[in-house]
Amino acid sequence: MTDKFKIQVIGLLTICIAFLIAGSILMYDLSEEPSLLAQNINNPFNILGVYIGFYLFKLGFGYASLFLPLILITFGVQLISNFSLKILRLIKFQVLGLIILSFIIGFFDNFDDILTSNQISEFDLSGLLGGLLLSLVFDWTGLIGTSIIIFFTLLIFITSFFKIDIFSFSKKIFENLKKIELKINFNLRNFLPQKKIKEDKNPDVIIKDKEFINELSVEDDENESELIQKDVLKNTLKQFDENKSIEVKDDEIIDEEELDELSIEAAVEEKIAEIDKERKKSIIKREWKFPSTDILQSQNESNEINEDDIRNRSELLKNSLSNFGVEGSSGSIKTGPIITLFEILPAEGVRVNKFVQLSDDIARVMEAQSVRVLAPIPGSNYVGVEIPNKNPQTIFLKNVINSEKYLKSKAKLKLAIGKGTLGDISILDLVEMPHLLIAGTTGSGKSVSLNTIIVSLLYQLKPEEVKFVIIDPKKVEMSLYRALESHYLLKFNGIDESIITKKDNAILALRSLEREMDSRYDLLAEAGKRNISEYNDSMKKSKKDLMPYIILMIDELADLMMYSPRDVEAPIARLAQLARAVGIHLIVATQRPSVDVITGVIKANFPARIAFQVATKIDSRTILDENGADKLIGKGDMLYQKPGSPAPVRMHGAFITLKEIEDLVNHISNQPKPNEVIIDTVKEESSIINDGEEGINDDLLYKAIEIIVMSKQGSISLLQRRLSVGYSRAARLIDEMERLKIVGPFTGSKAREVLVDESYLETINEE
Repeated sequence: MTDKFKIQVIGLLTICIAFLIAGSILMYDLSEEPSLLAQNINNPFNILGVYIGFYLFKLGFGYASLFLPLILITFGVQLISNFSLKILRLIKFQVLGLIILSFIIGFFDNFDDILTSNQISEFDLSGLLGGLLLSLVFDWTGLIGTSIIIFFTLLIFITSFFKIDIFSFSKKIFENLKKIELKINFNLRNFLPQKKIKEDKNPDVIIKDKEFINELSVEDDENESELIQKDVLKNTLKQFDENKSIEVKDDEIIDEEELDELSIEAAVEEKIAEIDKERKKSIIKREWKFPSTDILQSQNESNEINEDDIRNRSELLKNSLSNFGVEGSSGSIKTGPIITLFEILPAEGVRVNKFVQLSDDIARVMEAQSVRVLAPIPGSNYVGVEIPNKNPQTIFLKNVINSEKYLKSKAKLKLAIGKGTLGDISILDLVEMPHLLIAGTTGSGKSVSLNTIIVSLLYQLKPEEVKFVIIDPKKVEMSLYRALESHYLLKFNGIDESIITKKDNAILALRSLEREMDSRYDLLAEAGKRNISEYNDSMKKSKKDLMPYIILMIDELADLMMYSPRDVEAPIARLAQLARAVGIHLIVATQRPSVDVITGVIKANFPARIAFQVATKIDSRTILDENGADKLIGKGDMLYQKPGSPAPVRMHGAFITLKEIEDLVNHISNQPKPNEVIIDTVKEESSIINDGEEGINDDLLYKAIEIIVMSKQGSISLLQRRLSVGYSRAARLIDEMERLKIVGPFTGSKAREVLVDESYLETINEE
């Protein structure tokens, strides 16, 4: 037996094994597991086929494993034939094709899961090994990145295998497109009126052009018309090639033809642009997917109530009150996730204010952090004593959003706040508020509540329906939402921050929103609509762009008010007064609910308020106009003052982690980007306004400057006394002097710094 014969036998055996492997892979049943004792095997290659199919198909690369027998066939053909095959090049491309095909099969096999849950979970067709490689690439690059990698890898594979010159190939495609464009242009010219061509000294060109126009103007039956068009196109293309070397002396003829072609091309390009724009809009609306609640965390909330413990605490409370000289009978007991409400009916002659005075003593006896007394319960003759539970529950935002009350709510801007004292789901409507004022100390749950408000809106509204303006002077609390810049955050010309942290930018944004409010009112007036809801309904019917809601969120108002109270208070007050109808709503939070932060003007325009735990009773009265917020237990415990309600309602805020917010933001950032909404900023204007009173004449201004410079203090009250003018007029004089760089900026209760000396007065007198 010669060596050549041996090699050919080995080649035939290799091909035979290759076909055996290919058949085992194609006939493999995913339900069959390899076992020597297996019965009822469906694979025609019996146990061997099951083993091969299990390890190559199921644990390997799925259908892409067919490249392995293809590699063996390549080896076999090389051994038994005299063909000069580039074996290494073929094997390289076959291995690469194995991986690419596995990726493509796995990608389309999991496409529905990728769109719904953003994960790869099925490895049936791609095999376990191929699926894991795809999953690794997907986890690193996401949907778009994986698609790009697969596309370009496939492109490189095809061009390299067939040795295609990409540049030459693209050039040919471009030339074919140009030919198609010429055909379209000449077909369009058949339906346009033709212009007369003037005589020229070049008769050959003129004759050709006339004949060409006559051919285009022929109208006959369909068959003749088609033949003429074909001949015209052939002659035209031929003429186009010939005319490259012809010098035409008549510029007027060329200009007319060029104008016709340009007008046709411009019309076609404009129409294509309109179609493309509408297509992009439809893609955004079609492909946008709301985030799944699987992103959020949850745990089974235990509703187990130890009745014996509750009964013992009720008896202890009754006995304690009796020891303090306050008699009463026990009423019903209402247990919630955080607190338990004990109802007590006071005995005859017992005043309810005695219960309020004993709140600290009750807290000591009941071993509670704090006790809140409702004296009496609104609409009842009972006194309520709210005592924190020994084992409070954690209210997860996922459970609130998945609740039936949230899903069935028809509110335009529904806020998933948390739960009430009895465990009922608390859902608020921002449209009805229409603005919200929030106050609470550090650690009370204020920032978490702001996060739950934002997240609950992201779960119900698309980017074209709502935009956020987030002002965060603390710079770190809202930084996670910076990734929503292209989707949900409103942009301002002249402001280089997506989350506004600079105080000057914050004031500029407030002024810009003020002007946006005025422009929206103009739109409503032109459309004859009273509010944003009616306007958007009409836009939906006419299939036009909607007017998005704008949610202005200020995380720390006190910091802005310390910087420039007048520049902050004025636009906030005006927005709160007028912006409801045009869909602009304010959510303002502060840690320090003092009167210099929550002024009377701001407070009057924010009827809806939420008070978390505050430090003193004074702070509680500032935010709620009554005590109670100082008796809260923190960690999301709040009192909600509903507009028009006589007393606040106690609620418990939902909890959300930073990891959940990060996952949610990552999901949204991978969604299609909508059209940008950009607002022009308002340039800073002089604060000197002539409001119809006496104008600021030169003599009065110069006299005011003299008084300020000589006294070396920029005081409004000083000008009031010396000039006998009102506060507003004296304030405008001071502002004018600030503009002239005579006095410094506002510094709180202190007088303004005088920036010039007495020599400045001599300069004025000389002028």
